[in-house]
Amino acid sequence: MPIYQFFKRKWLLRQPFPENRLKILESKVPVYRKLPQHYRETLKKRMVIFLDEKRFEGCGGLTITDQIKTVIAAYASVLILEETADYYSGLQSILVYPDDYMAPVYEEGEGGVITEGYEHRKGEYWGAGNIVLSWSDIEENLYESDDGQNLIYHEFSHLLDDRYGLTAGIDEEGKPLRDDEWTHIMAGSFRKLQRRAYERRKSALDLYGAQNPAELFSVATEAFFEKPDELHRENPDLYRMLNNFYKLDPLRWMG
Repeated sequence: MPIYQFFKRKWLLRQPFPENRLKILESKVPVYRKLPQHYRETLKKRMVIFLDEKRFEGCGGLTITDQIKTVIAAYASVLILEETADYYSGLQSILVYPDDYMAPVYEEGEGGVITEGYEHRKGEYWGAGNIVLSWSDIEENLYESDDGQNLIYHEFSHLLDDRYGLTAGIDEEGKPLRDDEWTHIMAGSFRKLQRRAYERRKSALDLYGAQNPAELFSVATEAFFEKPDELHRENPDLYRMLNNFYKLDPLRWMG
């Protein structure tokens, strides 16, 4: 970390948290009200750094407001309450669309033929330092903090996965490529979710996670923070692994 950044962070953390942002936290971010007091204070500190160092860009005609910035910063900061991950270093811009947006897709078929097209998306993590989010999809879930759906958790957990290589040890079929507890439990959880998706059975996890191990980790993160009781009942080993990674136990304060 550059020395100027170190001292700027120290200075920022000495400043009072803006009153307008606190009002948004209390009224628009349900998880803030559920957090123990010491985590509320930590969350505000994480947010101060996050908001100073990340650039927000409105797309598709959207104007970035204090509410948009505060809500996104709050949920992104929940994931780093105990482990800062250097405040998502490498992430430069957060692009926010008013609604779902069209994104280009490229598929390689037989013989190496590339097919180009477009598809609707709610959000995505670009490894080149950008995260894209749909504000309408975020707003839709603001008041349903226990439904296992949170676009901010989802996309920012992709960034953490990329940073730490959390699912790099699992192939697309769910076979572990590394011999450690994390990899075996994540691989087993992925295969279980694939079976549930194939059998069309409900799960504490969004069945979208059956697409690949990276999506499994992101939907598991959503469930871990939004409905930890259901996740713990269905897959206690997966809950324990997420508990170890995030160094948090939402079962203690979600309800």
